[in-house]
Amino acid sequence: MQEKTLFRNKDVLSPHFVPEALLHRDAEVRTVMRCIAPAFQDQKAKNLFIYGRPGTGKTACVKGVLAKMDERGDARVRSAYMNCRVYDSRYKVLQKCVGEFKPGFARTGYSFAVLYEEFLDWIEGDSPETAKRLVVALDEIDMIRDLDPLVYTLTRINDDLVRGSVSLVGISNSVNFKNRLDSRSRSSICEEELVFASYNANQLRDILSARIKEGFQEGAVTAGAVNLAAAVAASENGDARYALSLLLRAGELAQKRGKTEVTDALVEESRRLADEDTAFDVIGVLPQHQQYLLYALACLAQDGHYKRLVTSDDGERLYFSGEVYERYCRVVKQSGKQPRTARWYREYLGELESAGLVSTVTSGKGVRGHTTLIRLGYDADKVRKVIEKTLLA
Repeated sequence: MQEKTLFRNKDVLSPHFVPEALLHRDAEVRTVMRCIAPAFQDQKAKNLFIYGRPGTGKTACVKGVLAKMDERGDARVRSAYMNCRVYDSRYKVLQKCVGEFKPGFARTGYSFAVLYEEFLDWIEGDSPETAKRLVVALDEIDMIRDLDPLVYTLTRINDDLVRGSVSLVGISNSVNFKNRLDSRSRSSICEEELVFASYNANQLRDILSARIKEGFQEGAVTAGAVNLAAAVAASENGDARYALSLLLRAGELAQKRGKTEVTDALVEESRRLADEDTAFDVIGVLPQHQQYLLYALACLAQDGHYKRLVTSDDGERLYFSGEVYERYCRVVKQSGKQPRTARWYREYLGELESAGLVSTVTSGKGVRGHTTLIRLGYDADKVRKVIEKTLLA
């Protein structure tokens, strides 16, 4: 509790934090506001669909506008925000809406038709003065299992309303999600579309600098660390959340080691650890025999009983493809299974290389004939532990 800390407020560096001012998104914020504004004139707000890569500010923009909308205190203009990784069906979305605005109404055990009628009754109110203008924001809308029925219901519900209205704001990482909709649903929703471009390095540097003022103690982060985090994130599709996570992890490393500031070297280490985390997540869901192959390569790297060549430019160990295949067969048989043929082995090797988990080169001078030499992309001990926790548990 008494330990000196580099952080002032860690929450500011969280991907869930919504800043008061969203930098470099003024035009996008105005577009969202323009689509919602008719609700305050007792008219239906426009349906809006927002696209863009992860970390481009889509969610923060919509949440910020909805918060300002609710701050106006107009009881007739309401909003509902939902993450569709949680509320992933038409029933759950409607159930959430009804439960949000009618807390006394039981949330389970009712048919969709009953929920729908309750929803209509709440929107219409008892008179024109109590009718609602509702904006439903669905984040990662492409995660909805029955997407077409949901979109059709929320857009066509206005045909059943005598008073009030429901409008939809959909947020998606993929512009192609509309291909899952039939022509009737597509014709109902496409009133307005908005694409969020990826941030460039200069924009990310501004965003990081603003968060650092609130999140870190003064002088705790060097200019080099900010520039590097911005440059790395810009090269990774302009993801602001990734840039913030690099600084957060670098700050935690500095704190753990008793450092007084976050440097570019710590950001680079943070990036490497983040890449490892991603890679290990990928390893855990690989097909069974690809995991066996990685495990065999990791075992070779650790036991020392192999014919190895230190021929890579950076001095990393390379392993003969034939040796790796022999070890793969031994590992699979020890697990009580039948190893795949050499042809399948080559297929697995190519898929692991595409995933960035291994790299291969063709042998050059000094080796009789031509053979494939393999290098493990990550620490062998860590790879073994990941696979032992999943496949070999």
